[in-house]
Amino acid sequence: MHGDRMSAFRDGAASAVSLLFGMVPWGLVAGLAMVSAGLTPAQAVVMGLLVYAGSAQLAVLPLLIAKAPLWVMYATALAVNLRYVIYSAVLAPYFERLSRPWRALLSYVMVDAMFALFVGRFRPEDRAPHRHWFFLGGSAVLWIGWQAASWLGIFGGALIPRAWSLEFAATLSLIALLMPLLYDRAVVLGALAAGGVALAGAGLPFNLGLVGAIAAGVAAGLAASSMQRARARGA
Repeated sequence: MHGDRMSAFRDGAASAVSLLFGMVPWGLVAGLAMVSAGLTPAQAVVMGLLVYAGSAQLAVLPLLIAKAPLWVMYATALAVNLRYVIYSAVLAPYFERLSRPWRALLSYVMVDAMFALFVGRFRPEDRAPHRHWFFLGGSAVLWIGWQAASWLGIFGGALIPRAWSLEFAATLSLIALLMPLLYDRAVVLGALAAGGVALAGAGLPFNLGLVGAIAAGVAAGLAASSMQRARARGA
């Protein structure tokens, strides 16, 4: 039994290695952005450990520089992370029988890349008793990779040439993760709604266009999903 757990852990870790190619540039950008926003290296390290959410960090840091009201920062971080509500709903059938400490641990290490990898590999009805170990193994690799890249950006960011355009590389990695998730109408409608609102609100201050885009995407996705379930029940 112990061997099966370790085998699943190693399998998850090995499967996640390729995801580091997109995660490392994102971590470098986050580390550099934290220091550029005025945080000390120690504060930046602690923020990376406690928050562990690159998109939320990068969304809030410009607001910190602009001295935006605290409620705007909270609202932005909340809106950016609303997608985790959907992730949690999708993953609930997989992990609902786990203990509370296990679920707390997996919720902390969950990121977009691991969610996409896991959902693409397993189905809730699959008989895979150690799939949470697979999730943990992959998440451990991504967590270590993220922290290492973030620290490199924090302590050595000044040595990274701006010509590398790491922000663009990180954006491409997120697009690559999004594509496999566009598997049904609800996800597609959510993505289209978010993209449309983001374009319309690109000029708004305090990243409010981004906040509105995320809220619109989540609302459209949930509404479409509810309609699909209602039609399925009525069929």
